[in-house]
Amino acid sequence: MSYDSDKPIESSKQDLLGRTTFSKQLGEAIYGYDANDGLVIGLYGKWGTGKTSILNMVINEINDLSRKSDDKPIIINFSPWNYSDKNNLISIFFKELKTKIRPNNNDEKKRQLAKNLDKYSSIISLILNASVASGHTWLPILKYPVKSIIQFIKKILTEDEDLDTARKKLEYSLIDTGQKIIVFIDDIDRLTNSQIKDIFQLVKQVGNFPNVIYVLSMDRDVVCRALESVHNINGSEYLEKIIQIPFEIPVLMKSKLQEIFLTKLDNTVNDISDSITWDKIYWSEVFTNCIEPYIKTLRDVNRVINTFQFRYRLLYEETAFEDMVALTTIEVLEPQLYQWIGNNKDLFCSTSVHSFQSMYRDKNDYRNLIYNELESLEINVDQAIKFLSTLFPIFADDICDRNIRCISSNIREVMRAAQENRFDSYFIFDLNGIPVSRYIINNCINSLDFNEIIDIIIKFNNEGSIGYFIEELRSLVNSIPYNRLRLLASTILSEQHKFPDDNSRRFLMLSVYSQSIFLIGEIIGRIDNETERYKIIKDFLENINKNQLGTIADFINKIELAYGRLSGNIENVDKQLITLEHLEELERLYILKINEIIKSESIFEISHFYITFYLWNCLDKDKAKIYLENEFKYDINILKFTCAIAHKWIGSDNDSGWGFSLDIFIDCISADTIYKKIEEFDKRQLDLFTPEDQIKLASFVLGYGKSNNHSISEKDAKVLIENWKHNV
Repeated sequence: MSYDSDKPIESSKQDLLGRTTFSKQLGEAIYGYDANDGLVIGLYGKWGTGKTSILNMVINEINDLSRKSDDKPIIINFSPWNYSDKNNLISIFFKELKTKIRPNNNDEKKRQLAKNLDKYSSIISLILNASVASGHTWLPILKYPVKSIIQFIKKILTEDEDLDTARKKLEYSLIDTGQKIIVFIDDIDRLTNSQIKDIFQLVKQVGNFPNVIYVLSMDRDVVCRALESVHNINGSEYLEKIIQIPFEIPVLMKSKLQEIFLTKLDNTVNDISDSITWDKIYWSEVFTNCIEPYIKTLRDVNRVINTFQFRYRLLYEETAFEDMVALTTIEVLEPQLYQWIGNNKDLFCSTSVHSFQSMYRDKNDYRNLIYNELESLEINVDQAIKFLSTLFPIFADDICDRNIRCISSNIREVMRAAQENRFDSYFIFDLNGIPVSRYIINNCINSLDFNEIIDIIIKFNNEGSIGYFIEELRSLVNSIPYNRLRLLASTILSEQHKFPDDNSRRFLMLSVYSQSIFLIGEIIGRIDNETERYKIIKDFLENINKNQLGTIADFINKIELAYGRLSGNIENVDKQLITLEHLEELERLYILKINEIIKSESIFEISHFYITFYLWNCLDKDKAKIYLENEFKYDINILKFTCAIAHKWIGSDNDSGWGFSLDIFIDCISADTIYKKIEEFDKRQLDLFTPEDQIKLASFVLGYGKSNNHSISEKDAKVLIENWKHNV
């Protein structure tokens, strides 16, 4: 893994931004300047626009032009960093000059130039040190030996040349030799306000010599604000008095910057994996609304790509490529917005909190609230709204944003940030929010055998994550290879009876069991051949045990409803997975199977007894009735039956309880009989029933004779159970 270091380029061969021509022309202009007067050139550009890279190419151009010249200019890259004060800055500057001017013994003029520069810089140094020693204290120079201090004072008092004389001699030597000195000072805008002031005073008051050219690189706005702060004057006017020739870095064409970004992104993705895919239509929307508006410089490109490379390498199997690039962009370039999104999951995902709040929300008021909150972040609100509406469909709907082409399909399948379980991975990189990795699910879809998939289903069911597994598979049904459809359907059918069949995970949500019924129908529905679809269901039916009776009954009943049969009254051709002839054959086999099982086993204890008996009663009413009458000869069986027909309800306030439907059993047993048998039951034997079944029995008693026994909560039922146990 490699990262772009964001270092400036060294030569035109590395130029990606098309700045070579500009740099070449600027280098030629500087080299061709033939007047003796000093010159100050300003190179203006925002941070990240490549000022340092341009300076490097300018220096290369000057070196190329003067390669064969006897009057090759002296080039100084002066870096004014970490100096202690203005006096120290001046000393450093002249030290750099003296280091660069190395006289040739055969060139008297240059030897004289070096001598005059040394004299001038020595006097400057003495004056600066004297200014430190003057005033109210000599303490700053007491660190030197006494002998040095005496010599220092003596030299100040007996110097035979003053500063003006030394300066004139230096200026004459610079003109006489014709020696050009080009001083480049970069990143002035990165200095403190007082340091920026010192640099300009150095250039204007101390270092203003003939044949000396200064090239000052800076962000104009930053420097102007700094000058205004320390001088209390118009910074722009101050700058104009010093900069004689200003150059603005050419505006980089958006298309060029986009090309660079996309090239780097493509290289990054290819380096991570060759199996990453994305939706071209959605990517176009994301790039237009969420990425392109924020990227303005090459530095922006490099910072986003570097961060994306690190994040995506860790998470590419569990996140959407498009969303990860978009969110990485604002993480780097608009961090306030990124943090705000991460802290407000319920605004962007279909969480239970969002569902509840949206029922009582006025969309106009909500939109104004969002606008005000975004404004408080001091970001571009309109741009932020475009970003949010593109990535989060429910947010776009909540604020009635009709201007964004919202692409909301397959959010779960493609692992977008708008999917509740994936959201945190984009912000806190918490994979714990993803109960089942997409890697495991893809293995189930593409490669694992029957027993391996069964083991995984059992594991996830025991861990409580089977619901997530089923929901993920539903989102990926169209991605299942055709030759794996039968295998996937068979494995889920085999374990389906063990899945939770209550919706306690969330109010108004389908249970895991119900989700799996739909999943099996969707998988089998993808099989083109009707005979093959029938054979899958038939093979399963012929090999089921009593615990799987409810599963196959539920599935057959769905097909019956599609034909408008049994309790159905409207046909749905799309749901008719098999022909009516084959459906009738499944009915016959179902009757045979249930009659075979009840010869040796009771079916009251099985899950989904209600649908099991309902289908049997519809298909073979007489035998179903005889079965119940025989079972009801024993009072304990009446209580077991009562538990078997109970169905759980979940309230909006997280309350829950058990309800009972006796409609299809009315010819066999009445509510009065059940109530009487429960009341007569010896409560000392309650332990014959599980705690849940005890609650069911208590719920029936509390709801007996009432119009709506759904109103009986588990809390009330538990109180009755305690009374039963206390009174025995």
